[in-house]
Amino acid sequence: MRTSDAVEAAPQCYARIAGVLYLIIIAGGLFAEVLVRQRLVVSADPAVTAASILSHEMLYRFGLTAHVIVLLSALTLLFILISSA
Repeated sequence: MRTSDAVEAAPQCYARIAGVLYLIIIAGGLFAEVLVRQRLVVSADPAVTAASILSHEMLYRFGLTAHVIVLLSALTLLFILISSA
């Protein structure tokens, strides 16, 4: 493999990583917002929301974990996009 091949392959690698990160962001965001939030949050009643979170603690933790993974993926994507510019 020549040096020029390695330099040309780097943008494709970054593009593939960015694509995977976009898929993680989409899937994690949909899971956290659609599946978790709609089941736990009652917009008109904070007491019912708190009770729902307490009764479905593991689901709440999965949603929080999904949000953290989305955040880390977005930050990594940001650095990839900045470095490729």
